[in-house]
Amino acid sequence: MANQKDLKIAILIDADNVSSKKVEEIMNEVNRYGIPTIKRIYGDWTRPYVENWKNSLLIHAITPIQQYSYTQGKNSTDSALIIDAMDILHSDRVDGFCIVSSDSDFTRLATRLRESGKLVIGIGERKTPKPFIASCDKFIYVEILEKVAPAKKTPKKNNQPAAKPVVVEAAPVEVVPVDTAAAEVAAPEEPRITELDEDTLLMLKDAVDDTADENGWAFLGEIGSLIIKRKPDFDARNYGFEKVSHLFKSRKEDFEIDERSNEKSRNRLYYIRNIINKPSAAAAQSVTPPSNETVSESAILPSRGNKITADDVKKNQIRITKDFKSLFPNRTKKVKVVIINEFECRFSYRGDRSHVLNLGKVAAAELDLAEGASYRLTKLDEQLYKLEKVENENT
Repeated sequence: MANQKDLKIAILIDADNVSSKKVEEIMNEVNRYGIPTIKRIYGDWTRPYVENWKNSLLIHAITPIQQYSYTQGKNSTDSALIIDAMDILHSDRVDGFCIVSSDSDFTRLATRLRESGKLVIGIGERKTPKPFIASCDKFIYVEILEKVAPAKKTPKKNNQPAAKPVVVEAAPVEVVPVDTAAAEVAAPEEPRITELDEDTLLMLKDAVDDTADENGWAFLGEIGSLIIKRKPDFDARNYGFEKVSHLFKSRKEDFEIDERSNEKSRNRLYYIRNIINKPSAAAAQSVTPPSNETVSESAILPSRGNKITADDVKKNQIRITKDFKSLFPNRTKKVKVVIINEFECRFSYRGDRSHVLNLGKVAAAELDLAEGASYRLTKLDEQLYKLEKVENENT
């Protein structure tokens, strides 16, 4: 986000939906995207639950906005925050907004701010509803910001060895397990790490394909920008990595990494390419279907009455209509497609609608995917297919 360092950002915090313990990490995160010029927090400051906020407000110069709870059980801070956000928007004093809340009531606000050309960053808990996440340019889970907490506990560990010899010699043996148990209870909670699921991996591969050059290499900066547009809550820290480059490096079986020097700075430039597997001997031998192959194992795409459109070519995809659904899996997954080389492609299962076989830029170029063209699809096994262009559909 280096190009956004000078952006002026208004931080609006819903005190009903975030803990005061996380403010420092939240402020540090916002500083990565720009300069916080307006910092306000909304709540009923006559209520005891906001007492812990006092020190945080003073340290970070956050302005508290009083909003009484007119009705019991209702979150009255929402309307005050929304009204202030619109006032700030029309004053044109900032370039972006950071809304700190896990409440779906701010979905329309985030959408409206983006319609006005403002950057919208959302920060909330993992329980945040999907509509609010999707309405933001970028959404960050507060749980992944808790990594700072363990570092603050380090000095306490250094004090224990110095006192330990005295305790062992002068105190009963029973004291040691008591202290150990207390230390375990006081240990900070580790942030939750999510395993990289298949759908996210396929999304990464799609992003590489869609930003790649003719040789299949894609610049990491462009990949990251496209991923955030498609999935605002994507963050490498969700999967235990500090940076996206570290995440890609951990998947050596899926991606090639090329580090290039940058003449204008000391920073390295990272280029990513999906690993393309050459067809195996077994696959090569089974490219030509046997003479007794049934009709269900081979077909001409698309079906009569349909066509490969310009939009399909742009998206490097072939739509799978109901006529051919029996040839494909009943869920979204990776499949292998043999053209000349063997490619790992994404098959998207879409229920009653047409499924989609996303080839990727390199595979589509090798197939010569073109508007109005026809292609013979041969199913070689449950996850392996053969695609070849048909010059004359009647042959």
